[in-house]
Amino acid sequence: MGTEDLATERLANLRDVGGTTTTDGRVTNTGVLYRSEMHRVEDARPAAEFTWPPPTVVDLRSAVERGSSPHPLSLIGSEIHVMPLLGEETGRVSDSLPPDALAGGLRTLYAAMLDIATPRLVEILDLAAEAPGPLLVHCAAGKDRTGVVVALLLRLAGVVPEQVVADYLVTGENMPGVLRRLRGHAILPDGRVVDKEVTKVSVAAVEQVLTIIDGHPQGPEGWFLDRGARPEAVELWRKRILG
Repeated sequence: MGTEDLATERLANLRDVGGTTTTDGRVTNTGVLYRSEMHRVEDARPAAEFTWPPPTVVDLRSAVERGSSPHPLSLIGSEIHVMPLLGEETGRVSDSLPPDALAGGLRTLYAAMLDIATPRLVEILDLAAEAPGPLLVHCAAGKDRTGVVVALLLRLAGVVPEQVVADYLVTGENMPGVLRRLRGHAILPDGRVVDKEVTKVSVAAVEQVLTIIDGHPQGPEGWFLDRGARPEAVELWRKRILG
């Protein structure tokens, strides 16, 4: 791909997660929550159906991943909220996790995120509830950290688990484009993928996340409230995504 092509390339893993169905038959609003991989200054504007730039952006990457340059979307008007889901010091997801967190692959990794990143997850819910929208959530590939955050928000809104999983799996289809875009970046400097977990999606992993939060006696709402979320934030988020 030449320089001219790069200048007109769009995000490979951007999508609006609206249009999903809840357990009581409602449909989530579009134009509320977007997800994607990380952005580049040269990226072309997405398709017309996206509000762009999104007013509020949650960047889940670490300092190593972000680098020293301003966030590309901050240059065109987005307000960036830096919320490194696994800490600032990590250059790879595995660097900040307990030694056994990857022993079971993505399944144990995602479960570990729920423990490690609890304060961040509550902060993200606050933004989803009250910050100017649409809200865009992204990490590097838009797969693991973004996948966990979006799964939590959708399930908190009552989206049926099968549709939460289906949205997550779309990233698997988009990964070839995502990996191509990451070549030369600090987290994939020579274009090689040493850890094949980087490229995978896992139904078992995202289902484990849903099992954990649904297993609370009061369901996903109780899970969030026990971790410091405000009842008002839960209600405002549901009102925003469901209308």
